[in-house]
Amino acid sequence: MPVNITGVQGTLKAMRQFDPDLASQINKQIKGAMLPIRDKARGYAPANSEMLSNWTKAGGSDATIKYRAFPKYDQSETQKGIIYKQSANKRSRNGFQAVYFIANNSAGGAIYETAGRKSGLGGRPTTHQARLKGGGSFTQSGTRRDNNSLNPNAGKQLMAPMGPLVGNYDQSRSSRTANTGRLIFRAWSEDQGRVTHAVQLAINVAVARFNATDYRSGYGLAA
Repeated sequence: MPVNITGVQGTLKAMRQFDPDLASQINKQIKGAMLPIRDKARGYAPANSEMLSNWTKAGGSDATIKYRAFPKYDQSETQKGIIYKQSANKRSRNGFQAVYFIANNSAGGAIYETAGRKSGLGGRPTTHQARLKGGGSFTQSGTRRDNNSLNPNAGKQLMAPMGPLVGNYDQSRSSRTANTGRLIFRAWSEDQGRVTHAVQLAINVAVARFNATDYRSGYGLAA
């Protein structure tokens, strides 16, 4: 879950070049503000026994990281996969690039986080149902997003123990689905903007200090 604040990249680059101590200080402050979100999100990962039994893997997290067509869920692996990072991630379609962010690197944990965003908690239609909806022709195949299980209730049964998605429901449907979840997004939503405020404050204070030095004459005012 990124905190995107315009102008940070150039500011940090200038600080690293002209005042490494100040850059280190801002990194430390932001990390201290964001780690509680990471830890809270980890605490929301349910035990294996709370999930659909055939979605978990007996034998611990070592078995869950091996390749499989549909990733299994493991609480330990999910918790370890929720991480804080301080590095520029891939630029989004809108041109934004996060410098400080919390991510979920566990495949099973990511499924638990977001399952039901687009399909609803009833799950996706099966390929068979998709064919019937398309006019009843069995020569028409479903999409890759269809539920390929012979059980038409597979998606619903998988999500039944997960509970609701948590997030901001006051926006448009597209924004609403993109900002809801059960781990990081839940922790972020319950934080009510305190971390964003703390990060912005840390950056503002550092920028003010940086601009008050003689470095600006050789670099220009920071953002």
